[in-house]
Amino acid sequence: MDLTQLIELYRGPLVGLIASWGAPWVDAKEIAQDSFAEAYLNRESCRGNWEQPEVFGGWLRGVARNRHRNWARSRKRRRNHITSVEPAVLEAVAAPSDVDSSPDLEKLRAAITQLPTKQRQVILMHYLEETSIKEVAILLAISNKTVEGRLYQARRTLRRMLDGKVSSSQIGRMLLCL
Repeated sequence: MDLTQLIELYRGPLVGLIASWGAPWVDAKEIAQDSFAEAYLNRESCRGNWEQPEVFGGWLRGVARNRHRNWARSRKRRRNHITSVEPAVLEAVAAPSDVDSSPDLEKLRAAITQLPTKQRQVILMHYLEETSIKEVAILLAISNKTVEGRLYQARRTLRRMLDGKVSSSQIGRMLLCL
C-alpha cells in the first residue's frame, strides 16, 4: 500500500479517535496528518507486516497517541504564555453560526463530551467522521461487535442525558448534523 491508500483508509477514523482524546477538530486533523507521515516514514520499524491494514492500523494508532501527547504538552506550555484578550473580541470571533445554533444540537454536543471515553471514541469516529464499523474496529483493535455494542450504549446514554425526549434513531440523525 502507498501513503495515499493508507490515508484514504484511515483518515476519518484517526481524526475521530484523536478528537475523542480531547483535541479540537482542526488540531485533530493536523495531528492525524503528522501521524500518517511519521508512521509511513518509519514503517520499517513496525512489528509485523505493515502492509496489512490490521497491523498498520495499530501502528498508526500508537504513533497518533504519541503525537497527541506531544501536542497536549506543547499546548499546556503555550497556555502559560498567552496574554489576555478583551471579552468583546472573543465573542465576535467565537460567535456561533446560525446552522449550528440549534438548542438540541448544543445539548447533544455537551452530552457527547460527558460520555465515557470508549463510547465517545466510537461515536465521534463513526458518526462525525462517517467511518464504517469495520474501520473503527481495525483502528481501535477491537471486534466489529464491540464497536456495535459501544455505539448502542453511547446512543442509549445520550438518550438518557437528553431526558429521554429523543429516540435513539433521532440521536443518530442528530449526530450526522453535528
